Amino acid sequence: MEQKPVQGQEALAPPSADIAQRYLDEAEAVVHRRTRAVDRRALAWLQIANALITAVYLVAMAAALRGDRSVAASQVILFSFVLWGQLASGMAQRSGMQWRVTGSRWVLLVSGIVLTVVVFGFVVLDPGFPAFGIWIPAALVLIGYGGYGVVQVARTTGDARPPRSLPAALSRGARWGTIGIGVAVGLLAMLGSAPDGVLTSVLLLLVVLMLFAWFATARTEMGLPSVGASWRWPHLAAFAVSACGLSLVVLVDGVPVFVGMISGLSIMALFVAVSFIPGRGLRD
Repeated sequence: MEQKPVQGQEALAPPSADIAQRYLDEAEAVVHRRTRAVDRRALAWLQIANALITAVYLVAMAAALRGDRSVAASQVILFSFVLWGQLASGMAQRSGMQWRVTGSRWVLLVSGIVLTVVVFGFVVLDPGFPAFGIWIPAALVLIGYGGYGVVQVARTTGDARPPRSLPAALSRGARWGTIGIGVAVGLLAMLGSAPDGVLTSVLLLLVVLMLFAWFATARTEMGLPSVGASWRWPHLAAFAVSACGLSLVVLVDGVPVFVGMISGLSIMALFVAVSFIPGRGLRD
């Protein structure tokens, strides 16, 4: 082993063959631990799920902005999507998310975002744009980001399976955070179905401010990323059902107020129930 000593200092004695072999063994162990910590397969499937959810969100938002629905409807859809983004960040972190993007990928990422935003702007702002155009931004997201996720899944074919995580009861913070999500989505459903008016707008603004205050607690046990990291499929299914119900309440014309109230209360009860279902525990 050749080395260049620090100026003014003597060169260190080279390690023996045994010590050098230990260095090599430790380097291989580090690679193995990284493989166990980073679940590339889970991150790839999360990428596909994010692409699908983003596509659905773009269609719902475009329908709300192009239709006769109030501004409150688009706000409700927006903040439900922001909720998912916070939860998904926790799911990515538990799988060992790594923010390493090469220069070429940055170019593709930025160009894809710009293209999607431009097309979405035409769909929303141009009344003469064909109605089927609301599906174009969603298709771009599915093909671009969803397709990249499919490629990532294919690349993980030879990866070893990561250690299995056993179900464990949600911590107190994660349980209250799960219930809080149900309360927030339920309130959005109630307010989204209410008639337009100053009181509705004020109440919706208060709910949004409460959500932003909650985002500030992201590093706590009740924070949305921590809650998302502890969820399993039953909790995700509950969120998917509630988000679909919320979108229907605010997008379908003529929904009676009592239907929105019942939907909101049902969403709250659903999240209270799933908060007692075991979440993800530590890996074996």
